[in-house]
Parts: sequence; structure tokens; C-alpha cells
Amino acid sequence: MSPFLALPLAYILGSIPSAVWIAKISKGIDIREHGSKNAGLTNVFRVLGWKPAMPVILIDLSKGFFAVFLAKGGPEWVPIVAGLLAIFGHSFTCMAGFRGGKGVLTALGVFLALQPVLALTCFAFWGVLLAVSKYVSVASIGACSLLAVLATFGFVSDILPAYNLGIGVFVLSWLVSIFVIVKHKANMVRLWNGTENGFGKKRKI
Repeated sequence: MSPFLALPLAYILGSIPSAVWIAKISKGIDIREHGSKNAGLTNVFRVLGWKPAMPVILIDLSKGFFAVFLAKGGPEWVPIVAGLLAIFGHSFTCMAGFRGGKGVLTALGVFLALQPVLALTCFAFWGVLLAVSKYVSVASIGACSLLAVLATFGFVSDILPAYNLGIGVFVLSWLVSIFVIVKHKANMVRLWNGTENGFGKKRKI
């Protein structure tokens, strides 16, 4: 696919505001006005429960994966930029007033398409951190930190071939890690103040 088509399509796919639309369809509310006011999976789960959260998971993962998948076959840099645009689209969606989520699930979809072993390792680490800490924010920040560390290790070392990657994925890993961690700034403040909500603490409307 031509970059002139693949890159705008990646942003548009990333911009699909699944949390906003699902909340509107299921309960007739704007999810950005409830709970943490974040248009993401965790807030949908806390406010609306698991049933509306499931399609959000599927859509957010898929849009990251397919943004990269559809961009493959051309220049090597195009899927990398497409993945970054999909994540930016999720967080700054043109379909919902440029107010989106933090990009964690969409980033997972992007790396599943680019480097699945790296993606699954970070996802497993996310699950362990969530189980231990009970905080989605801690799990997400930790998984993004591991992504940068493993990407660096895979770029500079050949000891573990499964993690070997090129400079494009290496740079993308660092950009995504920094971006997602910065998007969790408010969560880090709440963690410091002891006011962050643990996973499973629902705020039913």
C-alpha cells in the first residue's frame, strides 16, 4: 500500500473512539464525563462493567494491529510510522474532539504486528504487575518501561535472537514508552498521593 494511503489510514484507524462510542451506545453517556474521565478501557470497565469493556478491548487492539499490517509491503519505515500514527490517533482522535485514551491497548496491537515476542513479553509483565499491585496504571507504566529496556537489549545484542530488532522498532519502542508514560502523569500524581483507584473498584453510574 502506498504511504500516501497507508499513513492517513493508520491515523484514522487509531482515531476510532471505541470507548466513547461503546459508552454512548450501551448507556447513552459520554465516558469522558464519568469516572476518571479518560476515554479508555479501564474507565469503561469501572463505569460500565465488563460487557461494554470487551468490544473496547477488541477494537483498540485491532486498530493498532491492522494499522501496521495494512502498511506492510512497502518501504520498511512505513509500518513503523503507521504504528505511531495509530497510537497518536487513539490519544488524539479527530472523531471525538481530540480527546482519547492513553494508547496502551493500541500500542500492544501495534507491537503484536511488528514484533510479537516483544509485545507478548511486555503483556505478560503487565499482567504480573497488575496482579501484584492491583493498579492498571502501575502495570502500564511498568510494561512500557520494560518495552524500552528489551528494545534496547534487542537492538544492541544478539544473545537472544527472539528480541532482535531493527532501528525502526527500537526508536518506536522508546517513543511509545515515553509517550504512554507521560500520558499517565495524572495517575502517577494520584499514586504518589494515595488516591489512585485500584483495579476492580467500579464507579457505577
